[in-house]
Amino acid sequence: MQKNLKTILGICSVLMWLGACADDPVTPLASPAGANSSSPNASVTNGGLPVLSWQRRQQDTTILEYSVLSEEGWSKPIEVARGTDWFVNWADIPAVQEVADGFWAAHYLQRTPGGKYAYDVRLRISNDGGKSWRDGGSPHQDGTFTEHGFVSLYAHDERLGIIWLDGRETQVPEGSGAHHDSHSGHGGMTLRAAVMDAQGQFTDQQQIDALVCDCCQTAAVMTLDGPLVIYRDRTESEQRDIASSRWLGGDWTLPQPVGVDGWQINGCPVNGPVLVARENDVAALWFSGANGQSQIFLSRSTNGGETFGSKLKVNDERALGRVTALMYPDRSLLLAWMRENANGSAHIVGRFVNSNNELGAIFELVEVSPKRASGFPKLLRSSFGPILAWTDQSGVAPKIRTLIVNDSALR
Repeated sequence: MQKNLKTILGICSVLMWLGACADDPVTPLASPAGANSSSPNASVTNGGLPVLSWQRRQQDTTILEYSVLSEEGWSKPIEVARGTDWFVNWADIPAVQEVADGFWAAHYLQRTPGGKYAYDVRLRISNDGGKSWRDGGSPHQDGTFTEHGFVSLYAHDERLGIIWLDGRETQVPEGSGAHHDSHSGHGGMTLRAAVMDAQGQFTDQQQIDALVCDCCQTAAVMTLDGPLVIYRDRTESEQRDIASSRWLGGDWTLPQPVGVDGWQINGCPVNGPVLVARENDVAALWFSGANGQSQIFLSRSTNGGETFGSKLKVNDERALGRVTALMYPDRSLLLAWMRENANGSAHIVGRFVNSNNELGAIFELVEVSPKRASGFPKLLRSSFGPILAWTDQSGVAPKIRTLIVNDSALR
């Protein structure tokens, strides 16, 4: 175990009485990840404990690890998988998810032998509460030399739901004269879904959308009415706005717009949305570059994602995007994103939004590199308050850092 978290919080509580921490938006928290770690991702156990996962580089091997935060601090990291043939990318990252009692699942990306740009989604299964892991196969069996990734995992009826971007339709046709490693084929990227049980059996494999943005993150949550997914859609005229679909009656509903930005862009911005929910109250957060503006928008739903309300701009200065969010029991929100400063530096900034969509002040949480290697920050719920995780690039080697957001200072 690392340094007892209660001790850390206790020290800050004393300092707050002395006036040293009262207005400080963050409290340092030792990270469970070691050197050469990157790509933080977040989930929550069924008991409400935050789960932090990351990739760690060890010479030519990539290792997927995770840790759980309790009152005693971060648990000792547990290895989920390792390999020398992984597809490691700053934006397309693995995840670890508790599904049901004893049943945990995870995913990573593996290069497809024989394909220059091709990679596949690989799943891992644990049936002893995340202690030991075995291969769980792949949710797609199309056999194409194409891209498969940007996965979202969720738990539903003690089974694992899997959402991913699937490039099978971009496969270059035989006899076309183009090479199979060509990065552009005859079709578009699709959004697909499947469900896996604790034994690794797949069902409900369906296509959700036949044409989506090529490399923006997806997001999925459970509502009272069932699973809800949002993603960056794509039209034939290259408009790339955020859309949603729900799992109802054994099928995914036709895609519906979450917010219409009218962003025309002839390429993927690699800047996907996030989604948070409590029962049927849902909030979506996303980046848009429509009309030459760099904006962060928020939209809410009170009916499980059937409809979304008017979007609300939440940033002031130029945003890089890379959004993250969490929802409190009273349906208020903590939002965070990366902001680009006038001098070329960047900060992860945070903003509190109450349940009536009244905006609090924007606070600088931590300075980061604006480069891609900084990846995407993540917010985790915990009994001690929100935890922010990000990839720190300021040292000799990258390292996942964590801190506690003092949300009382942001309200």
